[in-house]
Amino acid sequence: MFENMKPSIKCRSIYDMDLSELKSIGIRGLIFDIDNTLEPYAQEVPGDKLCQWLSELSAKGFRIAIVSNAKEARVERFCAGFPKSAFPLEVISVAQAGKPLEKGFKEACFRMGLEPGQTAMIGDQIFTDIWGGNRFGCMTILVKPIAPEKEPPFVRFKRFFEKIVL
Repeated sequence: MFENMKPSIKCRSIYDMDLSELKSIGIRGLIFDIDNTLEPYAQEVPGDKLCQWLSELSAKGFRIAIVSNAKEARVERFCAGFPKSAFPLEVISVAQAGKPLEKGFKEACFRMGLEPGQTAMIGDQIFTDIWGGNRFGCMTILVKPIAPEKEPPFVRFKRFFEKIVL
């Protein structure tokens, strides 16, 4: 019943993903959620550690996209925080993606020039990130939320049902 909501892989955080394994199975693009996946909920800009890590991913040949249900201004503000000079980083962003609907995933894959089977969706929420990625045909990687105590009440409410699915 909940098969389409189960992740392909579970990791403690984005930094624990086995990148060489992803490469070996043909994953070329990584689609990330922002809040509680890349940085704590509602953090305005990416931190130095995240910027450095994403730069390393890019240097290894991964294409990077952010697909978020957040408003355009939120996503633009976050992505504007990626360095432009020290290690330029091309990050495709899709705001108001409507996850779990396919629209945002489809746009990200198109802009990365990849097929769904060549991409992995990495996120902290079952009902948006994982379900949406699975529906679109991406590999899905569930990470633990970075700071669940900072989540809005609706997201905390959904966490109860996520436990049932998992």
